[in-house]
Amino acid sequence: MKNTFLVLLVVTLLVSFVSLLSSLGLLGGGGSTAGSAGSVTYEYKALSGQEMDVIGFRAVAKANDIPISEEGEISFPKEMADQLVKTRLLPREIQEVENDGGWEFVSVTADSVYIFRRAK
Repeated sequence: MKNTFLVLLVVTLLVSFVSLLSSLGLLGGGGSTAGSAGSVTYEYKALSGQEMDVIGFRAVAKANDIPISEEGEISFPKEMADQLVKTRLLPREIQEVENDGGWEFVSVTADSVYIFRRAK
């Protein structure tokens, strides 16, 4: 009985030690640790909902040849209201940011912060 208990204790400690070494990247090829040679580092960009709307409105204005004042004001005609709905504007906003420098959309937070990333 004592022998079985000791064997189980030694095996458990050995497995725990190997797992610790593996998680530290010292054993087993490195895995997905941040310091491994094949890892990719990213640069992140966060935009508020208001900043995203400005990007979207400017893109719609540019596509429809609507002038933008020096103060940044845009006067859209009423018949364009369907293009300015958030559900139709958001994909265009994301696409504009992605096309501007190779950014990739990652996520949006609960408080409407849009997160993008690109490889350094």
